[in-house]
This record gives sequence, structure tokens and C-alpha cells, in this order.
Amino acid sequence: MKGLEIYESNNFTLCYNILDEVETRFIKSILAYIINYPIDWYNFLENVMKNNLLISYSNNAIIFSIEILAPQLKNSFKHIYDIMEKCGVIINKFEAKGFLVINVYSETIRNFFQKSGLWLEYITYLAFYELGFNAFQGCLIKTNDGSIQEVDVLVNYNSILFITECKDTYKYSNYDFLKLCNLKKKLKVKSYLLFVYTKDSPQIDLDNLKIDVIKYKYNYSEFKEQLKEIMIRKLIKLWYNLYGENNESIRCNKCIL
Repeated sequence: MKGLEIYESNNFTLCYNILDEVETRFIKSILAYIINYPIDWYNFLENVMKNNLLISYSNNAIIFSIEILAPQLKNSFKHIYDIMEKCGVIINKFEAKGFLVINVYSETIRNFFQKSGLWLEYITYLAFYELGFNAFQGCLIKTNDGSIQEVDVLVNYNSILFITECKDTYKYSNYDFLKLCNLKKKLKVKSYLLFVYTKDSPQIDLDNLKIDVIKYKYNYSEFKEQLKEIMIRKLIKLWYNLYGENNESIRCNKCIL
């Protein structure tokens, strides 16, 4: 991993990881696969990455139980393995007693598989980036009271913050949203909250939350369009509040997107 970057403002300090060339190549390739082959990716994600019988970890080694892989999963596994090999993130590998042990390039690569929600963070980051926003994935924010909180994806647009939480699980609660709201209060800058998720929680009525939500349905184009609509709506509302509806720049060009 290349290292950490730190951004400081009067209200908070932002720390985030920088990927090196090898890690960047892998993330770009795996995201292209996720976008172009969503069914294949979903199959691997739900049945391999989230199955402790089929995958385990030891330091920077990923251990696959290839002997018990169902036939329909072998194709998905092969596609992922080929991406890893082509991107140079496999340092060495060996098979023993039905297990394939792969030593990977870095902790970042291992975490992508071990923390199964990371793919959703990277997809959200990519959508923001392609829409032209200055985005950061996997940030730590230190507020002036000394508290530190992790933020999945952060956008800084002209000192206006868009804080995004990503959940690839139905196991989220009101506590997750309370943390977001508390962070927003502590930041003491203009900010908006966004929740990106893949599964409905039986405990949470998302329609009644006072934050924007997008359900990722394994259609990247649709997801990016929804994200674009939310950003347009927020920025237009902000500009109207600041300048009024008669401002010439608003009437002529309502959004940068």
C-alpha cells in the first residue's frame, strides 16, 4: 500500500488510504467485472465470499475450499481468480487437501474479500468520481472534540460534505444512522447524509429516515443515475437558498453534472 494522506480543515482532520499501482489496477478490474457481470458477481459474493465454509483468511493469505465448490460456483471463482492473476496480486499459491491457498499482494487486496461490504464502497466511490466529484473511500474523520469516526465514502464539494454509509447486509440499525447524524453535528460545516444499501432490514423503515437512501440493485448505470439525481437536487436546493431563484447563474446552468 502506498500510504496515508491527511487533509486538515478548521473543523476536522481527514485521513484516507492511497492505493498503489498494483492495488489500483486490481480495484479497477474487479469493479469493471462487478459492473459488467452483476449476476456472476452476486453469485460469488453471496455464495463464496460470505460463506465461511468456502473461504477463510490467515494474514495476507486467502484460503478457498475448492473441493466443495458447487459446479455453478466454479465459473464465478475462475473469473475472480483470473482477474487476480492478471492484475499481479497473487504472490504465490499452492493446493493441499482440497484447499487453494493464495498469498495476496497486500492487506488491501485481502480486505476486499474479507470485508464483503468493501465492494459497495468502491462502487459508490467510482460513481461519485465518474460524476465529477472529489471523493474519498474508507476515511477516518477526527473532529475538534478528539473523536474519530470511519466514513465509507466522503465527497468534499466546495467545502460542502456528502457523507455516505454503505451496507451490504440487512444487519443495520438505528444506531448506524444515529452515528451519522452525530458526526454531521460535530463537523460544524454544511453536510448531507446518504445511505447506500443492498438488503432491506426488517427493523428499519428507510422511508421515514431523514436522509437520502439508494438501494443498489446490481445495476450500476441505474445506481449512478439515482446518485446523480440526488446530488442535483441537493445542490440546486443549496444554490437557491444561497442566491435566490432569480440568480442568473442558477437559471442558466442549474448543475455541473
